[in-house]
Amino acid sequence: MVCSVSDNLGGQPVGHAGAAAHNGDSNGFDLMTCIDPAFQGVGQMAGVEIWRIEKMKVVAVPQDTHGKFYSGDSYIVLHTELINNRKEWHIHFWLGKETSTDEAGCAAIKSCELDDSLGGGPIQHREVQEYESSRFQSIFKQGIQYLEGGVDSGFVDISKLEFRKKLYHIKGRRKVRITQAEVSWRSLNEGDVFVLDCKDTVWCWIGTDCSRLEKIKGMEFARKIKDEEKQGRATMVLATPDDPRLQEKFYDQLNREDGEKVTIKSAEEGGDDEMAEAAPREIALYQVCDESGEIEISPVGKAPLDHAHLCSDDAFILDMGNSGVYAWIGKGATQQERSQAFMHAQKFINDKGYPSWTPLCRVVEGAEDNLFMSCFSNWPRPVIERQISKNAVIPEKIKDPTVDLSGLFKQQRAAEKKDDDVKDDGSGKLKIWRIENFELEEVDESTYGIFWDGDSYIVLYTYIQAGRNHESFFIYFWLGSHSTTDERGAAALHATKIDSEVGWSSQMVRVVQGKEPLHFLRCFGRRITILQGGVDSGFKQTSSEETNGHESTKSRLFHIKCIDEYVKSIEVFCKAESLNSNDSFVYLGQYKTYIWYGKGCDAEEKFTAKMLSEKLDRQSLIGASPLSVNTIEIEEGNEPDEFWEVLGGKAEYASGAELENFVNERPPRLFQLSNASGTFSVEEIYNFNQDDLIEDDVMLLDIGNTLYVWVGKGANEIEKKQSLIAAKEFIKNDPSGRSEADVDMFVVKMGFEPPKFTGHFQAWDPRKWADWDPSIWTGGKTYEEIVAEHFGGDANGVSSLNDELAKYSKKYPFEILCKKIVPEGVDVVNKERYLDDDDFLELFGMTLADYEALPRWKQLRAKKMVKLF
Repeated sequence: MVCSVSDNLGGQPVGHAGAAAHNGDSNGFDLMTCIDPAFQGVGQMAGVEIWRIEKMKVVAVPQDTHGKFYSGDSYIVLHTELINNRKEWHIHFWLGKETSTDEAGCAAIKSCELDDSLGGGPIQHREVQEYESSRFQSIFKQGIQYLEGGVDSGFVDISKLEFRKKLYHIKGRRKVRITQAEVSWRSLNEGDVFVLDCKDTVWCWIGTDCSRLEKIKGMEFARKIKDEEKQGRATMVLATPDDPRLQEKFYDQLNREDGEKVTIKSAEEGGDDEMAEAAPREIALYQVCDESGEIEISPVGKAPLDHAHLCSDDAFILDMGNSGVYAWIGKGATQQERSQAFMHAQKFINDKGYPSWTPLCRVVEGAEDNLFMSCFSNWPRPVIERQISKNAVIPEKIKDPTVDLSGLFKQQRAAEKKDDDVKDDGSGKLKIWRIENFELEEVDESTYGIFWDGDSYIVLYTYIQAGRNHESFFIYFWLGSHSTTDERGAAALHATKIDSEVGWSSQMVRVVQGKEPLHFLRCFGRRITILQGGVDSGFKQTSSEETNGHESTKSRLFHIKCIDEYVKSIEVFCKAESLNSNDSFVYLGQYKTYIWYGKGCDAEEKFTAKMLSEKLDRQSLIGASPLSVNTIEIEEGNEPDEFWEVLGGKAEYASGAELENFVNERPPRLFQLSNASGTFSVEEIYNFNQDDLIEDDVMLLDIGNTLYVWVGKGANEIEKKQSLIAAKEFIKNDPSGRSEADVDMFVVKMGFEPPKFTGHFQAWDPRKWADWDPSIWTGGKTYEEIVAEHFGGDANGVSSLNDELAKYSKKYPFEILCKKIVPEGVDVVNKERYLDDDDFLELFGMTLADYEALPRWKQLRAKKMVKLF
């Protein structure tokens, strides 16, 4: 059996078992039983290797031409990465839009041959010109360059002609593509950058509305032509909108006729930089099996798919329509199944009439990518127990039996839900009461699904269980995050009383705001809305009207977020700081309603925002006229000035790549780190919210390319230090291959969380911390202004993890350590460890190593004698 990536952890090929003959290929090729000489010894060093199909043969492409692809040819690209001393391979076969059918077929077959030569471990990708995957584009840091022509094609062989001017089009807001364009001013548009190669002069023309990345990549590309292709024997000219004279000279180089007027297209006419979102797709799974002696393709099922549908002994094809087709190879699949699965996956694209650019990818069991895994429910994560490196920051601490970091490396599983066994769909009958003056006040049915965070509720749900003819009940008592203790107690008592009235036959569940079980949410169509405020406590009878803490509420702002299967709309402070690029928001004002869509919000959040804007009773919530109002939908980045005015002015809010990207390949994870039990241990928190940040502990928030260590005000020095070590070990031993070079690591102090931290918690509430003044957040101040005001410009609220860790190994003179108040990072129980070697020897008359070899009682006596106890 040929090993997959997961079988061959050392990354070395395990030897070619011989590729079975390929019968019935649509292109008429047979898979050779030997490996092409061009592939001998490849894939052993990290980097990129490229071959072009020339006269049906594989020919290596010189490294200095990597990134250049002729439209009339087909290529094979091998990308080798070294991750934790293990090689990971990705094979991309690239098809030019003018390549011949024979060359395309040969590239596909030779890719399988290359795959076999590497032990069957690589992941294969089919790339089509102008529709390349993000992974493929990321290989070429300087961008991809398309050239006309090809080997022995019917196109012009450029190398045999005299020099011709070439115009290159640089386009892309996140991933830059470089294409050849017609040498004419009509090719230009104000939204992009263009580079013109005039042999002795290289021009770089900057459009008025181009992106910053396009400017950088355009100038880099022009410089590369000048320095690498022309060995520095050319002049580079930058034509910017600030120099009309140079721009006119540039237009003269574009074959402009005498007196011809140049009119440049706008950025809009030049086309959007980002591809439209993929159309909804129907997902289907097919089994590839040769148990009968011949390859048979059998349908397994359509979405929703379960991980159990896959079998290690066979191969499978996952059909996602225009979004892509996968060939999945099980560990125990036969050689024939391995080779035929990819060929049949390629036929799916042709037989079903999918566009020629439809992505095609081959993955092996244990090395699936996130897009593939996302199509299956219950996908198991690999269990990695205590994979602690021998080269840890402080090795002796890792071996300490009082330190358990295994919680960082355990299998990442779905959140544990109390109602996993509840088969009911939530379509039963509801009756809801709110606690008012210790008594039950029935809630109007029109407001079901709307809760006040300052109140407590009783929800009685009645349904008929399958196979039974009598009623069953759920009694939920929901406790708002700001409800009083006496209201919560009254809710529990009333829930017990209702339980007795229905014959003690119900399931009674206590529900805390932010931790609602799925069945509870299902009862409300998977959508609930939470408002700020509530009626007064029974011990504080001053009013029976709802309030959100303001004397007069004239506007409200709601944060709408979709998590897994449910959507929550939570009222937040009506300030710009409350916005979040990952979600949508609804602003209710006296005369206008704004719906704001963050760059990362999804369709469900958009739909809920529109529904919420129509459902909420504006008159009762903000005292607005019941007459219809103007509803305005806004995309992030296109806000009118009036929008910022109603939010008290424009201000910094949670944004960034992790929040703006709707498809998050690495969902955020939260861990609790504590030594309260006597052992320093780690536990992951699932479906987390702000209430999960424990003030007496340290938390770790992992958001992909950034890691935050959050320090609660009650955390002790041992927890702080061990948490910093644990964070470094977590990244060092990450099975995904991240390293400290890839991840920014920060320490955040409680109460001074930056927007990029708070943005991963829905409806972050500054009222949460007792020592935090909410007026700061309602004053329209930025995070930096808050820090400057409270700490004189040096809050040190956010600092580098390495800087914080260095404090625990810093040495101090005896005069500082003998004081009652010592520098941050010094363990008051072990002050002697912070003396330098000479001072230690002078004070104790022995080295630190000799001191640590003493019994504990002798160490204590020695510390008392030198007054470091």
